[in-house]
Amino acid sequence: MSDYYDLFLAVDLSPDLPEATLQELRWLLGEAEAPSTLMSADWESWGHPWEVFEGGSASRSFGGVDTSMLVRALDRPNLDGSVPWALTVRTCVHDDEFGVVMQVVEWILRQATTQGWVGFLRYSGWDEVQHVVRHEGGFDVVDVRMTRKQVSVSRS
Repeated sequence: MSDYYDLFLAVDLSPDLPEATLQELRWLLGEAEAPSTLMSADWESWGHPWEVFEGGSASRSFGGVDTSMLVRALDRPNLDGSVPWALTVRTCVHDDEFGVVMQVVEWILRQATTQGWVGFLRYSGWDEVQHVVRHEGGFDVVDVRMTRKQVSVSRS
């Protein structure tokens, strides 16, 4: 049996991303041709590059759909009037691909302007969730422990 990670990432990216970065990002999402030079990961050590966040199909191991989208956040301009790029990714990652996918996540987060919570990781072999938290010096993956406390909400 294979193990998988459920990865969710939601960030705003710099409004003035270089065209080469945008092209590679769009390729990673399955929306464009691959650029001649890839900067998002050390692809040679992984054999070959692939569109890690292509999405558009049912998740291999978790409920729901693997999906990704990159749009301009037109309704949320920055104070200076510039418009950030908004990126959301939800994907199922095979354990063997986890290292390269996290290199890509690190590359994306270097382009990000969002601080604090930016997503989560859930491993198919655990009941726990890990939060992805971005800060000025990079990002951390933080363990979260379930309290096992049952919460019931009545809706009338």
